[in-house]
Amino acid sequence: MEFAEPGDLVFFEKRVSKEFVDAVAASGNSNLVHVGIISSRGTLVHATPDGVLEQKLEETAEETENAVLEVVRVDLDRKEKMLAEEIARSKVGLPYNDVFSANCKNSKNEEAYYCSQIVTEAYQHADMRWPSHQLNFQNEDGSFIEYWVQYYKERGVQIPQGDPGSHPAQLRKSPLLQSVMTFAKKPFGAFLGDGILEFGHWVNGKPSNFASSHTFPVIEPRSGKTLATWNAATPEQVKNVVDIAKKAQTGWGKTTWLERSEVLRKTAELLRSNCEEIAKWECLDNGKPIYEARADVLSCVDTFIFYSGVAHGLLGHHIPLDGPRFAYTKRLPMGVVACIGAWNYPIQTCTWKTAPALACGNAVVYKPSPLCPVSALILGQILKSAGLPDGVFSVVQGDADVARALIENENVSKVSFTGSIPTGKKIMQACAGRNIKPVTMELGGKSSLIIFEDADIDSAVACAMMANFFSQGQVCSNASKVLVHKSVLEEFSKRLLEKTKNLKVGDPMDESTRVGAHVSAAHRDKVESYIQGAISQKARVLYGGERVKVPGLEDGFYLSPCILTDIRKDMTVYNEEIFGSVLLLIPFETEEEALEMANDTKMGLAAGFVTRDLSRAHRVADCLHAGNVYVNTFNDVSSLVPFGGFGESGFGRENGLAVLEHYTQLKSVFVNPSTCENPF
Repeated sequence: MEFAEPGDLVFFEKRVSKEFVDAVAASGNSNLVHVGIISSRGTLVHATPDGVLEQKLEETAEETENAVLEVVRVDLDRKEKMLAEEIARSKVGLPYNDVFSANCKNSKNEEAYYCSQIVTEAYQHADMRWPSHQLNFQNEDGSFIEYWVQYYKERGVQIPQGDPGSHPAQLRKSPLLQSVMTFAKKPFGAFLGDGILEFGHWVNGKPSNFASSHTFPVIEPRSGKTLATWNAATPEQVKNVVDIAKKAQTGWGKTTWLERSEVLRKTAELLRSNCEEIAKWECLDNGKPIYEARADVLSCVDTFIFYSGVAHGLLGHHIPLDGPRFAYTKRLPMGVVACIGAWNYPIQTCTWKTAPALACGNAVVYKPSPLCPVSALILGQILKSAGLPDGVFSVVQGDADVARALIENENVSKVSFTGSIPTGKKIMQACAGRNIKPVTMELGGKSSLIIFEDADIDSAVACAMMANFFSQGQVCSNASKVLVHKSVLEEFSKRLLEKTKNLKVGDPMDESTRVGAHVSAAHRDKVESYIQGAISQKARVLYGGERVKVPGLEDGFYLSPCILTDIRKDMTVYNEEIFGSVLLLIPFETEEEALEMANDTKMGLAAGFVTRDLSRAHRVADCLHAGNVYVNTFNDVSSLVPFGGFGESGFGRENGLAVLEHYTQLKSVFVNPSTCENPF
């Protein structure tokens, strides 16, 4: 293994419930249940119930049915590490220490070892600074774990409660161990397979299926088929979930930054190693092409990596005052955060809210859109696998009633919403009506892309397509208004038409597809109505806007991308957010005219332009009334850069360091180190 050296260790986290594995986990109060030492042959030496074995790492992962393996570097001289692996290999073939005795003897009085014991034996010559450990076979209430009672009874040996010993969870705490990488040998098993559709909610670290009279269908956009019918949460069930989150947040909020960082980093690694499977679910859940879904998952990897390393963004300040007096500030978690997500970027929206909220020490209760409810459940399983404590992240499903129950709950300290402007206004009213609480709003947009006369035409066409055709046009920042200088309008239109005609509308699971299915039949119909409305107002269809029948998926929700011309300012499509692949070609003559049309909206989410003139680039960027401005590109996004809008597009920000202010509350502490003088 190129990423490790002989003598380094591999720790295994429990992911499959089995009696023995569960009992080992309970004894150590940790999901770490196994450990082995890497040999000079690149194999793993470890002690199992079958004895001390030397195996390929892949074989070990398969046999132990563990999904997550952490390779850990031992910070010692290479000679000491080589000696350790030699000692470990010399024990291969010996039996298992089935009674966990401190003298390395099994129930038959043979020399024997259990997993962590073979590691401590191998490193007995070195000062590894292992934490001391006493064997524990009891529950929190002091009663013996039933499994161990039967286990030792069968062997005719007294339970060695309190005897000196070792456990993988304790070994991992040595300051000489440095994580190299964590990876998933296997996918997450049944829960990420078809079994994911059996559960609608994720509560207290496990899938849940609430009893409820209110149900909703989980529909696959590509085929129009109903994949499952889920129960929506009731207000009482939402209250219970928030109560669980509040209790869990108390502990999570007290963890160190490094502990939280480790969970986020592992989450990123698990997202990366399971990218393909998650992308397929995103594709089935939402209808977007698989190549886009894959990019969305990888962007989530970047987001979790970024927020695993932003401790400096949570620093307070020291402020000297007069005399010896001073003050300091510190950022504290909000508590329980209610996050309400959108359907157009399901896992990305969930990640944008969850990663920074968790980094700041909050608990998250997430409500996805009922149109795309699956991705949040997958993220719940991944966070659990990464070591997030139970209850810190929960998912509740349902419609507006569930959102209302979340928002109005007095134990919810913050609300973050992505969605439509009308819904955003209702949420703001709810946040102020019963319990005043801060809210982040990422709402709709009506953006423009300006193509100046000096633009590179091919680059301009690329920007226009990026601004309109990703995710079937279901993007809040899309620039449906493409403003083109009259001098280049004809050439631009010609090349745009050529490129658009080549876009394949088809099965989202097909790698060659560039336009997938709309999220629902209702939304497809809504986009169609905008096109027909524009035609009735004398707009001209240059291309597309027609339903497409995909062979084998005839009931899917497909529309070809549409280009409209002859647009006037009084048209509905000019003023309203379409949220579909409908591109409006609008000519202009002067820079002032283009800026006037670009800023002619209350929704200042995004704007962009294409030019080769650097002076113009800075000038126009300053003049555009939008939270996100794109120069010679469009719909770029990065976890490092704040994202949000002006005006009715909302307030607050997602991404970047700026978002940390929205998931923390600032405390100011005034200190007088001397006696207080009485001014009265």
